[in-house]
Amino acid sequence: MSSDPRRYAYLVGIGVTHSIAPPMHTHSFQSMGYPWTFIAQECPTVEDAMALFRQPTFAGGVVTMPYKRTIMEHLDGLDDYAVRLQACNNVYRAADGTLRGTNTDWRGIKGCLLSADAEEKGRGKAAVIIGAGGACRAAVYALYVELGCTPIYVVNRDEEEVRVLREETEKEYGDGLKMVHVQRVEQVKGLLETAPPGYMVGTVPDAEPVTAEEKEVHRIVEAFLDAPTKGVLLDMCFKPRVTRFLKMARLRSAHFDYHLILLLYYHLYHIMPCKPAIASMSVGRAWVHSLPEKLSQIAQAGFQGVEIFYEDLEYLAKEKGEPTEENLLAAAQETRDICDRHGLEVIGLQPFLFYEGLLDREVHRQKIAKLHTWFKIIKILGTDIIQIPSNFQPDGISGDLDLIVADMIEVADLGLQEEPPVRFAYESLAWGTYVSTWDTMWEIIQRVDRPNFGCCLDTFNIAGRVWADPASPSGKVPDADALLAQSLDRLVKTIDVKKVFYVQVVDAEKMEQPLVPGHPFHVDGQPARMNWSRNARLFLYEQDKGGYLPVVEVARVILKELGFEGWVSMELFSRTMADPDPTVPQSHSQRGIRAWQQLAKELDL
Repeated sequence: MSSDPRRYAYLVGIGVTHSIAPPMHTHSFQSMGYPWTFIAQECPTVEDAMALFRQPTFAGGVVTMPYKRTIMEHLDGLDDYAVRLQACNNVYRAADGTLRGTNTDWRGIKGCLLSADAEEKGRGKAAVIIGAGGACRAAVYALYVELGCTPIYVVNRDEEEVRVLREETEKEYGDGLKMVHVQRVEQVKGLLETAPPGYMVGTVPDAEPVTAEEKEVHRIVEAFLDAPTKGVLLDMCFKPRVTRFLKMARLRSAHFDYHLILLLYYHLYHIMPCKPAIASMSVGRAWVHSLPEKLSQIAQAGFQGVEIFYEDLEYLAKEKGEPTEENLLAAAQETRDICDRHGLEVIGLQPFLFYEGLLDREVHRQKIAKLHTWFKIIKILGTDIIQIPSNFQPDGISGDLDLIVADMIEVADLGLQEEPPVRFAYESLAWGTYVSTWDTMWEIIQRVDRPNFGCCLDTFNIAGRVWADPASPSGKVPDADALLAQSLDRLVKTIDVKKVFYVQVVDAEKMEQPLVPGHPFHVDGQPARMNWSRNARLFLYEQDKGGYLPVVEVARVILKELGFEGWVSMELFSRTMADPDPTVPQSHSQRGIRAWQQLAKELDL
């Protein structure tokens, strides 16, 4: 193989540099003995892509939007699939040295749908395709030829595109395929009554709907997702990793799956039921360590997601002047760009502090005004979650649950008016003034009764409230083990896992001396658990640093018994975060990923 000049395989298109495919493919090549490197290459024109493919070092190419059709005329030959589907997503060098194109999109679509539908309940039923461009032809082939789906409902803003698609498919497949252009949301009700779809396939880029036609497409998709019989939604768009359509499905508890492209064939990438994330402040405080450096270290450690701490955005905005809304939005865009470059998904923005139960309703109105800025920020960041921690102000707030519930209904309803809807993750802090346990938090969530209002379960705040007491010489409350076991048993029997939007996992130090007046961490007027949390949290498995909470047991109950699947964030607060040592972001990121890896291994995640 030493005489073989091939060295590089490429993913080409526009908006591909965020892709997580390069390390995956490169590892696959190396495991098979090929000295190839996979590169995601931004190509402003199709000619730029062909220039790469014509190099003698070219080993293979994956073609994505917007060149799946335009690249065909530049190649030396096409196989039957590319010709039949009128789109090319893979280019390879044939034995005679010519560049040839094929289409494996249909294999990926079929494989992903059946992987998520093991009993093949969607086979032979109606199906929905969103879009009528190049990728749509592969979806038609997979759904109709391979899975026997008919009729096919095409949701597309451009009537001419659908007319051309219908002509081409009728010529190719005859009159056995029934195709319906869904142009108005009013059509959906009748279609659901006569032939509800089992599969939905998105084939368009993810973009904010602007025109009336684009907004109507989104309303139509929402109407299909609201069908009483759920199916499988596959979105072929991979930027961002969680698209608007997938967020719609998740909010409605629809069943959906993801796919990624592998060289020369499609491969269903089974994302682990739980995915590792970390909070941005966990690897350094904003006034000491810059957000760009922290995000870089988080990505290098191997995290897939990140919680953005509002403080980090504020400090980034201050680099541009005052933290005005304009500068905050610019900071959010800079953050999003950095995350995209590193392949990080923003899982949420936190904390929306001191909101519920305010006695001064003018201050409450100011919070609501600020919330509208947060709505703009999270849209730029590409997330749909705002975390609200329980209020821990010592005065000026009420413990009246009716008032707290009314406040939460207000934000939830505002979030539902956004497009896409905004979700709120309520978190009970162990030192919250009136809401300090998951039980009270869950009562509030049930009374709010909105699909976008759920919770974040935090192992520290659960164990730190029910089991631990930093002001006690033992570090524990009386009957700690029994109380925790009872609490976790209630949690499994009580909480609806669909309302758990993400989970935070972290440990804490056992105080050598009780955290009471005179202790270095004590601050007058602040609860001991709050001072403990701010100074002495640890990542999991750091018993050598004093970690002692039964965090793994709490995590096991949430992730295994309750059955949570989704983001698991390492959220650390510690005095070490303000250490000016420039290696702090790297060391904290590495500590966090080691904790995740060991937890994933122990719990078989």
